[in-house]
Amino acid sequence: MTSWEEKAAAKRAALAAAIPAELQFSAEQLPGPDRLDVSKVPAELLPAEVVAITELTASELVAAIAARKYTSVEVTTAFIKRAVLAHQLLNVFTEFFPAMALKRAAELDAILAETGKPVGPLHGLPMTLKDQFRVKGVETSMGYVAWIGTPEAENSTMVDLLLEAGAVFFVKTNIPTSLMCPETDNVIYGKTFNAYNRTLSPGGSSGGEGALVSMKGAPLGIGTDIGGSIRIPSSASGVYGLRPSHGRFPYLKVANSLPYNEVVPSVAGPLANSVADLTLFTQAVLAGKPWTYDPRVVPLPFAPYELPARPLVFAVEFSDGLVTPHPPVLRGLRLAADALRAAGHEVFEIKPFDPATGNDVLLRSWTLDGGEEINSVLDASGEPGIPEIKPFINGYKALNMMELFEFNKDKLEYKTAFLEYMRDLRSPSGKPIDAWLRPVMPSACVPAGKFKYRYLGYTGLLNVLDYPCVVVPTIKCDPAVDVPAPAPADDADELEKLTHADYDPEVYKNGPVGMQVIGGRLEEERTLAVAAVVDAAIKAALA
Repeated sequence: MTSWEEKAAAKRAALAAAIPAELQFSAEQLPGPDRLDVSKVPAELLPAEVVAITELTASELVAAIAARKYTSVEVTTAFIKRAVLAHQLLNVFTEFFPAMALKRAAELDAILAETGKPVGPLHGLPMTLKDQFRVKGVETSMGYVAWIGTPEAENSTMVDLLLEAGAVFFVKTNIPTSLMCPETDNVIYGKTFNAYNRTLSPGGSSGGEGALVSMKGAPLGIGTDIGGSIRIPSSASGVYGLRPSHGRFPYLKVANSLPYNEVVPSVAGPLANSVADLTLFTQAVLAGKPWTYDPRVVPLPFAPYELPARPLVFAVEFSDGLVTPHPPVLRGLRLAADALRAAGHEVFEIKPFDPATGNDVLLRSWTLDGGEEINSVLDASGEPGIPEIKPFINGYKALNMMELFEFNKDKLEYKTAFLEYMRDLRSPSGKPIDAWLRPVMPSACVPAGKFKYRYLGYTGLLNVLDYPCVVVPTIKCDPAVDVPAPAPADDADELEKLTHADYDPEVYKNGPVGMQVIGGRLEEERTLAVAAVVDAAIKAALA
């Protein structure tokens, strides 16, 4: 082996050694590779009391701990057990530190017993972190071999605020090398898989978080998003996710690729199993006044949004006109639109507004340095990286200062034109919209390791615009229902043809499908409240 391969192998061995044997199931106990849907395996293999605790939402758990129904140690122990099983089935961990978590949980239990008061809104709640967030004493490799071997000296600001709110951290989760890939794979830890079909990817780059939350190995996970990295894993893994506006949550001291490129900035946000849990996270973080720590955060305290006493108005976009979504994606979105109409709301279809310009701005923002920063980290160890990130780092010329100014001008002009379009948008009855609905991806999820996330325009456009988005699950792919659509015309764009050819109903079987509920910039509370209405309508339609 080369030196980088030896270093990666040693890191894998250290992770394996950190997981006690008594927490693991034997190969004979685990389902074989022919069982693709393993989402129900925890309920089959874990003790009933562990299942009872881990099936609760984050909101239910903090209430149960505060009411002394469970201790934080009991809850943390249960999630540690379930997370280990999820890791054995899907390969989700990068760092595992249960002793630190249980010590923290015991301290929180002692405080509650002594004072009768929770430490904060997340008192005793186990949480997990994408392997970008720094935890003192724990490594952050972000899939880079060169970053192995250096424990962090301090926490990310987000981690500190969540600890002040009462959180308990026990795991960091897998990502793609450099983060610049909507799958989850790297040369250190390898691929992460989808709980509902293990031949599929859970998305990326917060794919480890999405997979673990989908298996309820964590009640709440923290990811990041620069082009869809919270929303794609949320949709592909059948969970809920919030991509906030830049400046609402702290990002200080978070590891990143192109860390100071804020032309289209990365943002941090939660993945969970309910809209209520996304709201709980938002309240908890904002209660810590993050604007007093991170100068980029807007001093905007949490303000509960009261839904108007009238039917809501939704604009729905089934296609952006560049890449047509696969049949399951369209079925999920149609189900949501029909369910909202059945609930008495107004829903109307809109045409896309200049998606080509928005997509061009997005792609240019990822390559401003010509790939220099990512390539420099790969070169430091000699590792090749993963093939999927090559399109983002090779063949580009770094912009000079005047070119960067011109790019910022183009971005501003596009965002201004889009804002005018949204401001003037009215329903057929003449009303302004409460939210905009659109797909997350053209496909539900993709075969793991095949890199068929060919187009990120459905999520990435919202990063350019900086609008908050909530992913709400809809349906799962069904080969009996989701038959292929007719082939595109001969003169169709090549990307449209490739995306259509990728769809095979049997390959995508049981893959989750989500949708985006989109609000106005810095309107997270309103977007979450409206997303809860969408979620309720979908659940009623599927009941």
